[in-house]
Amino acid sequence: MPAAPTRGWGWAAHLREGGTTPWTSWSETATPLTTNHLPGAEMLELLRRLNETGPSEPHRVDALLRTSPPGRGRRDLPLLGDTGTRTYGPLPVDPATLSARELLRAASVLLAEDLLATVETVPRPRSRRWPRRPRKSDPDQQKLPYRLVGSPWLTLPIREELERRGRLPGGDGYTVYVLGGPLDEVAAGAWRFRTFTNRVNPWHIWIRDAQWRGWLGPRADLPRIARWWAARVGKDRVEIVTDPALLPGLLGVDSLPGPWPISAESNEVARVIGQVLSVRTDLETQRKLLMGQLRPRLEKLETLVPGAREIGVPSQSLEWVETQARAQRDALVEAGYALHGDPDRLLPSGAATQGPDERRALALALSLLAGRS
Repeated sequence: MPAAPTRGWGWAAHLREGGTTPWTSWSETATPLTTNHLPGAEMLELLRRLNETGPSEPHRVDALLRTSPPGRGRRDLPLLGDTGTRTYGPLPVDPATLSARELLRAASVLLAEDLLATVETVPRPRSRRWPRRPRKSDPDQQKLPYRLVGSPWLTLPIREELERRGRLPGGDGYTVYVLGGPLDEVAAGAWRFRTFTNRVNPWHIWIRDAQWRGWLGPRADLPRIARWWAARVGKDRVEIVTDPALLPGLLGVDSLPGPWPISAESNEVARVIGQVLSVRTDLETQRKLLMGQLRPRLEKLETLVPGAREIGVPSQSLEWVETQARAQRDALVEAGYALHGDPDRLLPSGAATQGPDERRALALALSLLAGRS
């Protein structure tokens, strides 16, 4: 016997056809679209908001309606007013009251599936191990031999550009340049890099936990990085760069790129998708998909979604970060490393004091679902 029509299935059918009417304004009923249970409030509201951005491909809509939110053992949220009294499971909700964070988590499942679907078609990435240098190197390659270390968020775009120009790191008697900057920005860069390369907590939790531990981690500890290299090549070959504008002159090039043009919200989108990928694939594939596939797509979307934020240390943690920065500055100066730039540039800039705007992060996720990139 066919299931009785319900208001929830009526709303689902409306949304499947591209509708945008909110749940509380919907009254018509319909028979179930499938033999499966009614999609959860999260997915239905996500589809409604996706419809507001424009028409979507039918296969995209159907995939979304078949998707359940992430979380082990988590049940779909029922619609308020569409079910009888429940004595178990999550309480019914009005989809309009769901937070941007909940909807972003819901979107992350389908976005992760999109990335996983490209695994077979993505060319195998070039190994990060640098090729052995020939005995007779290009004179330009041997000019000002270097290694660039520090926060990967700062150094990786530069290293990739230098490699593209044929300037591989290493060489006889190379100098190790430790690239730094205001510690609040370096700390933010450490978190930002992890959003594309590993599982990581939200920014406000990450910085809170760092303060509790009393350490911002290895990627934001310049004295530790400098000591590691000094023990291997000698202190006289390790130099600290606190002003990125000085780096082109040290490396003998006209210009170098800055960090990737990624907002705090793009980092949050990558972080949430990474949480799903971390239980669906291995770490190497996760990094390849996030850094190689997702990051360029997010860069293209940045200009289409206004209100981008920079990541900054919350005001309640800024004093602690400043104490850490002064300690790092003093340690580098006392160690006697060559310095390029004012060591006081390592002190916090205070340029930003907030984390990602979850509403804008959701807007970026909806743009990804709509295929705008």
